Amino acid sequence: MSLLAAFEASSPALLLGPTLEALPSIDVELERQYALDPDRPIAFCRVHCRDRDGLDRALVADDTIAEFERIGGADGESRYRLQRSETDVIGAYRAWVDAGGELLDCRGSDGRWEIEMRFPDRASFGRYHEFLANEGVSLELHRLANDDRQYRGRGSTLTDAQREALALAYEYGFFEVPRETGLSEIAAQLEISNQAVSERLRRGQAQLIDQQLVE
Repeated sequence: MSLLAAFEASSPALLLGPTLEALPSIDVELERQYALDPDRPIAFCRVHCRDRDGLDRALVADDTIAEFERIGGADGESRYRLQRSETDVIGAYRAWVDAGGELLDCRGSDGRWEIEMRFPDRASFGRYHEFLANEGVSLELHRLANDDRQYRGRGSTLTDAQREALALAYEYGFFEVPRETGLSEIAAQLEISNQAVSERLRRGQAQLIDQQLVE
């Protein structure tokens, strides 16, 4: 039976780690990766950031990226093709492929990655977890589950960032009818962008619905 794992990981030596630290308000969704050379995988990402010039400057300065190309996007969202550098970056892609892992979801914000993966068993996940820890990656495990139904029905959990945003939105009357506050006020309190707080609220509400309503 396969194992599903949800965890947070942060390190300036992970892919895009310096960019996530330099621009904590951005939201990055890693769509997919592939590699002809497993030591230099290609990544496709969606990035929510209003300051496109600032984002490009951060990517230029990011030692984990050898080259990047903007391939589309509008209204604060950009899509990028990234080539991982050969040095100054943790070889997480090769490590999870060697362990038999499958990346299901990977989103970056506030200087860290929120990751969901599938592994053949606990031993294979343990090898990958040990690899990251040995590389100095800061890890926070949220959930392990033995199958998709358990994971989706009861295992999903809010991240601290999602919980904070939902609690603040509730306190400020964001969910009242009519609303007593808007996204900008919540974003100001959290010191992030409107887009970032919107994403946190949406994902947090989806997690709660998944926990309570999806069997």
